[in-house]
Amino acid sequence: MSSASEPHPALAHHFQDLAVQKDAAVLGMWAFIAQEVLFFGAFLMVYTLHRNLYYDVFEACSHHLDWKLGAFNTAVLICSSLTMALGVHAAAQGRSKAIVRWLAATILLGSVFLGVKVVEYQQKWEDQLIPGLRWGPAELLGEDTPVELTFR
Repeated sequence: MSSASEPHPALAHHFQDLAVQKDAAVLGMWAFIAQEVLFFGAFLMVYTLHRNLYYDVFEACSHHLDWKLGAFNTAVLICSSLTMALGVHAAAQGRSKAIVRWLAATILLGSVFLGVKVVEYQQKWEDQLIPGLRWGPAELLGEDTPVELTFR
């Protein structure tokens, strides 16, 4: 047991006491959550606005997506997040063999994710949907004249 003059082992040197440290951590978490809400809120608002303004372009582009690959890759990402969290949990418990196993599983799932991306991008390359090759709303809609994308 520590004496009154010794600080608590979990107390960082720049805090007065554990209560102040906890308040700072809670405030930091709320600030992080607020900025995430603002960032993704703005991102989703711009996406919704453009999807409604340029519905034909979004509809044409949707034919170039493979929802099965996307769903599989989403499942791979969720599983890799789980294996990483389990690796962190094993580290907190000091179980080194479990850490190695969970990190190896995470690396394997990351490799699967990248492999799926290679397949997706290969299809985009074959369809010439790479910027600079054949990329724009006119080409995607099959029109001869370029489509002017302006706000109305």
